[in-house]
Amino acid sequence: MQSKNFNPVFNSYLIYVGVAIASGGVALYTPLIVSETGKTFSGFWAASILFGLNLGRVLGSYLGSRYPRLANHPWAVTGNILLEGIALYGMAYLQQAWGLALFALAAGLGSGLSFPGLKNYLLKLKDLDQTALFSRLAFAIRLGLVGGYLTASWVPDHSLKIVFLIVLITFVVYGIFMLTAMRAISRHEAGTPAVTGTGPAAQRKPEPNDAAAAESAQLPRLFYWSNAVFWCFAVQPMIGFSLHIPKFTPEIPVSTPFWLGALVIIFFQIPVSKRAIRIRDHFRFLQLGYACLFLSFALMVAFGRHGAAVVASAVLLSFGQVFYGPSLDVLTARFADKSAADVGQLMSRQMLYQSMGNMVGSLLGGVLFDLAQRWQMPVLNWVLLAAASLWMMLLSKNKIPDLYRSAGQRSAV
Repeated sequence: MQSKNFNPVFNSYLIYVGVAIASGGVALYTPLIVSETGKTFSGFWAASILFGLNLGRVLGSYLGSRYPRLANHPWAVTGNILLEGIALYGMAYLQQAWGLALFALAAGLGSGLSFPGLKNYLLKLKDLDQTALFSRLAFAIRLGLVGGYLTASWVPDHSLKIVFLIVLITFVVYGIFMLTAMRAISRHEAGTPAVTGTGPAAQRKPEPNDAAAAESAQLPRLFYWSNAVFWCFAVQPMIGFSLHIPKFTPEIPVSTPFWLGALVIIFFQIPVSKRAIRIRDHFRFLQLGYACLFLSFALMVAFGRHGAAVVASAVLLSFGQVFYGPSLDVLTARFADKSAADVGQLMSRQMLYQSMGNMVGSLLGGVLFDLAQRWQMPVLNWVLLAAASLWMMLLSKNKIPDLYRSAGQRSAV
């Protein structure tokens, strides 16, 4: 009865709007708290906030992959969203730098547990195309980030309590939207016949004795490590550009790469993602993602002292994310659909590696830049990133697709 009134498009947009609102809250507080902490304490403690956030996401993703109920139940997802919002709000009243890092860790834990659950519920909307689901999710995130960055530019530093109150409100709204959508999706799922989809795992409802099959239905480790490496490289310029521009290209504002990056993804994410339909297309997009990173870093090696080159590098970096992110999500979802694997666990494991990449990359970006200046080799960091991106591009051509298909064949047996 309830399934007749179920509107998958409406519920997907509830999730998208909630994500955009929360992303706006994240973009609102991040530059302000990092800047204020850097001025009051040090750059190390400012970086510790971002490190704590990513470490929390790693821990949350790990817990979600081991204990799916923590990440997949509607009330658990909502509670994790509120945990992130409340932890962020508490940062407005802290006077110690270590306290800010600790609360950032708690916020990251909530994020690491809630986001895989969000993807899991999007994938329950079987009537909607998976590629479109993830490309619109990426679009919503970037749209929220642009709005948050714009708002942050108008807020005085001394208004941090007001800022974090707004952030808390955005996460409460996000939690309400998510809970509404998840409950509707769960009710619809309960009233839908168990056999859905076309893969071998969809021909029957999994029984308890399928645990061994589910355990064997895992994506190859290199597939996950490729995700971690991609985001490790992609986050490097967030640090690298911030340090590079004041020293080598002061003629352009430091914020330029971030604005451009968000706008490129907003305008191109959905049109580009629509072009990938087959599994082969998505693997080609993974390779194109690494190719864009390589070209971005190579441009910095050759012309890094020119502002136009930095701008072009930022654009290429964003195109790398346009190609890579949604296609990786689709490949993960399709693997789960064709095997006995639990999609929530796979998404949690995927976010675990992505968060590890972000965590390592944010620290490595500063270290490589410092080494490049100390050794008087200004392009050292960009050379290393370009060489590593080229290697990953080659792996993405044959090695990773072959391992992926082999894992899918094993799980189908």
